[in-house]
Amino acid sequence: MSLSSTKVQAKLALVTVGPKESDVMISYDKADKDMVLKLQGNLKSSGLTVWMDSQDIMTGADVFTKIGQAVVECKVFIFVMSSASVQSKLCQDQLALAYVSKKSIFPVALESRDELLNGMDNGMRLQLAGFPWYSLTVNNFKSEVKELCSSVAEDIEKQNEEDEQSEQSQKTQESKFRKTMLKTYKEESAYKAAKMHLEDGNAYWLNTFGAVTQIPWTKFKEKLLTSFKDDFKQTFGDEDTEWLIKILHRELEVDFCTSDDMVQPLWLRIQEQARESYAMREVFKMDSLFKSATVVDALRDLLTDKDVNVQAVAIISLARTGSNDNETVHDIMKCLNIKDRVVREAACLALGHLKVEDAIDRLVDLWVVYYRSF
Repeated sequence: MSLSSTKVQAKLALVTVGPKESDVMISYDKADKDMVLKLQGNLKSSGLTVWMDSQDIMTGADVFTKIGQAVVECKVFIFVMSSASVQSKLCQDQLALAYVSKKSIFPVALESRDELLNGMDNGMRLQLAGFPWYSLTVNNFKSEVKELCSSVAEDIEKQNEEDEQSEQSQKTQESKFRKTMLKTYKEESAYKAAKMHLEDGNAYWLNTFGAVTQIPWTKFKEKLLTSFKDDFKQTFGDEDTEWLIKILHRELEVDFCTSDDMVQPLWLRIQEQARESYAMREVFKMDSLFKSATVVDALRDLLTDKDVNVQAVAIISLARTGSNDNETVHDIMKCLNIKDRVVREAACLALGHLKVEDAIDRLVDLWVVYYRSF
């Protein structure tokens, strides 16, 4: 289908024209444009700059370049959720890029929570789980939009303060995210959390396996699926559970439950891993490839992120952009020395996809070492 077709244009859900480094970017479906225009007006009245769509950019692949640039350069990403937008491929792509770019995400619901959750896939549902939802309704729009604008302005003010203390910014944001995610899980879960949901990984192991220090993967998998049977079924479904278990098999080779020198609850870490994996899968299969220089630069910055899942997503995303300039290739080559196996595998795949001939000898050496380890 042509990018200039009426159907595609009608589904382009993003803010793309406006000043660089705007405060707010809004992802939405065209069916909700009237409500979004009211939201935009209130945000501007609060002194915030907002990216809004314009018909003069609705042609050619340049659309996606501008969309990607807008996602990367905004400070706050607002996702206006309706039955149309939660099923929009473009909105899914935008949310995935905002998530891996660690943007402040504000989900804004135009319909009931249950209706929206029923329309989302597992990836979107989990990516939004760590963020408080806001509502906008016709009857209570004035009070609801006031609260939303106040929260957005407060978030941006905090970001500006953190920019002045850049060495503390990453730690503060991640700590806030973990606390919010745990609070959301406790308060908004559709079922009562069992005690094991809040047990850290060490406590779960001790209570399940006793003093044994090693067990076969098949036995651990069986126990895990039994302990969290309803959780896996309700959260992921059978097909995605099988996919996620394969990822966990690989990730559990390391100290899976330890984050920032703290042992986390096992189920909480499984959800974190699922969010990252869904985001990685979504970015990898994007139809709307974001190839602007701004996005490439941002992805290169993510190659040094402390989260190895984010590093892997950034590597694959760089390969998808087709950027094989010397600086990008050099940065990806450096990732071959990362301790995490997933990051190294992503770098190998990326260099192969980009057909980097200078990397052949290094890749061969890596595979020789890998196979000799068995």
